[in-house]
Formats: sequence, C-alpha cells, structure tokens
Amino acid sequence: MNGEAVFQVRIELKQMAKADLLKMVFSQKQKNCVIGGGCPFLLEYRHILFCVSEILGQGCQIEKLRLLSDKNGQSDEGISPKAVELVIGPCLPGLG
Repeated sequence: MNGEAVFQVRIELKQMAKADLLKMVFSQKQKNCVIGGGCPFLLEYRHILFCVSEILGQGCQIEKLRLLSDKNGQSDEGISPKAVELVIGPCLPGLG
C-alpha cells in the first residue's frame, strides 16, 4: 500500500468517533509496538497498524511510560499500576 493510501485511511480513522475507535482497538488482540512490547492502543485497520492514541492526539503511551520511568529512575519492569493509570488514563466504562 502506498503512502497516499495510508494517509487517506488515517484521515478516515481521525474522522471516526472516539468511542468507535476505542471499541475497535479493544476488540482486537493486543499487538506489539515497533517501539517495544505489547500496546493496547495498536489498531489493525485495512491491514495497516495505527496507534489510536496518536490518532486521538495523545501521543505514544509507551514513550510516555518510558519517560515517566526514566524520570523516577525505574526500569520498565518496576512501573507501578498507578503510573500506568496516570499515563494512559482510567478505563472508559463499557469499552473494555
């Protein structure tokens, strides 16, 4: 698929309702991000992987977690569930 087609699909995803995007991503199996590890925000749509968090303007959640852990002097394995909630935010009711 060429770059123009990917760009058009990304525009289509940006125009979708936030709740619809989150339902789509949470109904799929978790996929591995290029940056590292599994990410609950990766959406495979039309055979292309998209980061729903970035489409929604929130930025990469894995990068935010790494910055937070570096700031606190922790390794990735030592990240508390509370830190994850602060970065990713609370779960939306009925969407997961």
